[in-house]
Amino acid sequence: MPEPETEDRRGAATAPVLPLRLLLRFADAGYERRFIRHYVAFYFRYAQASLVLGVLLIVGDFLIDHAIAGHSTANHLRLTLAVPVLLGALAYSLLPRARRHWQPVMAGFIVTVAVCLFHILTRIDAEGGAGLQSWVGVLNLTFLEFYCFVVLGVQFRHALVSGLVILAAFLFELAVHAGLSGPQAAYDAYHLLTLFILAAGIGWWREYVLRQEFSARTALEDSRVAAEQRALRLAHYDEVTGLPNRRLFAALAAPALERSRRGGDVCAVLHAEIDGLDGVNEVYGRGQGDAVLAAIAQRLRACLRSGDQVAIHHPVDEAGMVARQGDNAFTMLLSDLGGQERASLVAQRLLAAVAQPVVVEGQVLVLSASIGIAMFPGDAPDLLGLARCAEQAARAAGDAGGGQHKFFDEALNARVRADVVLTAELRQAIQAGQLCLHYQPKVDARSAQLVGAEALVRWQHPVHGLLPPGRFIELAEQSGLIAPLSDWVLDAACRSLRGWADAGLRALPLSVNLPASALADGRLPDRLEELMRHHRLHPASLVLELTETMLMQDVDAAVEVLGRLRAKGFGLSLDDFGTGYSSLGYLKRLPMSELKIDRSFITDVEHGGRDSALAAAVITLGSELGLQVVAEGVETVAQSSFLISRGCVLQQGFFFSPPVPRAAFEQMLRSGSTLVAGTAAAA
Repeated sequence: MPEPETEDRRGAATAPVLPLRLLLRFADAGYERRFIRHYVAFYFRYAQASLVLGVLLIVGDFLIDHAIAGHSTANHLRLTLAVPVLLGALAYSLLPRARRHWQPVMAGFIVTVAVCLFHILTRIDAEGGAGLQSWVGVLNLTFLEFYCFVVLGVQFRHALVSGLVILAAFLFELAVHAGLSGPQAAYDAYHLLTLFILAAGIGWWREYVLRQEFSARTALEDSRVAAEQRALRLAHYDEVTGLPNRRLFAALAAPALERSRRGGDVCAVLHAEIDGLDGVNEVYGRGQGDAVLAAIAQRLRACLRSGDQVAIHHPVDEAGMVARQGDNAFTMLLSDLGGQERASLVAQRLLAAVAQPVVVEGQVLVLSASIGIAMFPGDAPDLLGLARCAEQAARAAGDAGGGQHKFFDEALNARVRADVVLTAELRQAIQAGQLCLHYQPKVDARSAQLVGAEALVRWQHPVHGLLPPGRFIELAEQSGLIAPLSDWVLDAACRSLRGWADAGLRALPLSVNLPASALADGRLPDRLEELMRHHRLHPASLVLELTETMLMQDVDAAVEVLGRLRAKGFGLSLDDFGTGYSSLGYLKRLPMSELKIDRSFITDVEHGGRDSALAAAVITLGSELGLQVVAEGVETVAQSSFLISRGCVLQQGFFFSPPVPRAAFEQMLRSGSTLVAGTAAAA
């Protein structure tokens, strides 16, 4: 990307100073050099043409005098003295470096031609011809003066010096060699001075106007160039960090990879994602987040040693191949590594640089990064492939807890490819009717009688068979499919309730899990109410299960939405209690009707210890708050007996029944109990 000439364009932002003095010159030396280069470049050919014209005029004078006076030794001096000098000047103008010193050299040539002509005219007078004593002398002086000030007067001071020298030489010739009387010599000298003043005035004014025009045109050109440079920079550089963006990174990295391919060297692409930067933007605002991002970018650039960086010369950014790829992502290209060990050392330095404390509004924050590394040429043959592999490895490092680096491998690629394919198939599955609901009973553990059920979505995949929700729910959240998936589950649950009611089966409340994004939609209560009207159901027949973590994202908004749902009659269940924030202050604000003990507290309750103490405490807490307490994940007789002894009779788990298809669950509805009711009653 071309950059403006720093020295020559200095001062272009403001109008250059042009003093109105006799010797014109811009106050800024760099601007003066720009003016000279432009003028000489533009008028150089015209100056060369004027030299040729001068040769033709002198040859023409020679021919005229030869035709009138015949052969004359003095007349031949025109061809032997003046013409060679002009031809020498023309030859000098053809030299490669002639433009650098064009003004003083040409002034010297003009003075030399003038002296030659004065000598020739004096010799013509001595031979009885019309030289200095006639109008020919004045005509030659006029031509030379205007030649100095108008044709070659790029810088007035050079034209003035040469013009004064010519004037002095001509006056000396008139006084000493012309042989004129005193009055005649004084009269001619007066006319010569008048011509000199006229030529000098025209030359000075011409150069002054030219410089003014140059200033205006250059200011416009500089503003255009500055705008182009800014547009190019915005197109190729990140505005916040000043680092190359994805486009420029690709353009600069491609030649480096090609050199490594030809030389057999090992390169690596590192993709670093800054963990927790979204939280900084949410808490302190985008401005502070950008400041933190810029500081981290400078750390990344500084911690890359020169040996790690790709040796690519660029007129704007020579600091190395560090680029910003996204809101909180950076990409680096390292060359001449020799192996994975060197890339691992660089990644550790980068992690340490990001982990240095940063101060935001007086608060000290410590961030971390997840770095993925892809090796060239082993992992991918081109930059796009390397970037994709590095991003996958960085995502795996983030899923593993962040603050670490991982290398790309084929197993990771296979998992990512499988997830991508599965996400695309899930989008079609929602529309193609491949989803179904399974139902896990909630029972009264004392009699194994059904008191409710939980609807759990399953995917009947045409190739992989029946997939549990753990295989595709996270993919749905990441891809934005969780909203249509939740809508399908709610509608399917309502259709099941309506179907059981029409079949005369026992009406039991059905629980449905809501995603975290549901509470962010203020229209949720109205949509659920419309769904109840459509299926002719009472809101109490549907229990909405939500997790602690989901509710704590925005407690005030959650309380407002849940209050509206509770007012409409929907049941509300707090799922996985004890695994999230477990804030009692928030719990008393939430209008919940049911509390579910997470399975992690049920596993070892029969052995006593902390799990049994926590389970008993949750049961007591729920009872005191007037909530219905349900224990999920019950798998043994001992677990069920312990919970019953502590007052938790509502249970759910494989001990009673796993999630079953609709037909099997309808048999339970007809019998009123689970398939293992006898065993549960004995317990």
